[in-house]
Amino acid sequence: RSSLTCKACGHRASNFDPFLYLSVPVSGSMRQVTDAIETYLEEEVLEGDEKWFCRHCEKKVDARKKIDLWKLPPVLVLHLKRFEF
Repeated sequence: RSSLTCKACGHRASNFDPFLYLSVPVSGSMRQVTDAIETYLEEEVLEGDEKWFCRHCEKKVDARKKIDLWKLPPVLVLHLKRFEF
């Protein structure tokens, strides 16, 4: 589930998207695959050029984005993003 929450009014929009793979970030400090998955699932702040259009405020606003895994597919492919640009 992907949830977006408006920082101005608190309006929340949720969406359930099916998936077969996750592109997870990997850094030198990570020792287990679960570290990369936990980093992928951390809350993200959308601001600046990434602002979200809130239907309640009717304008682009700063927002919080959170991804939660509710149900895993029978086979999950992990793409390990080892490089940063």
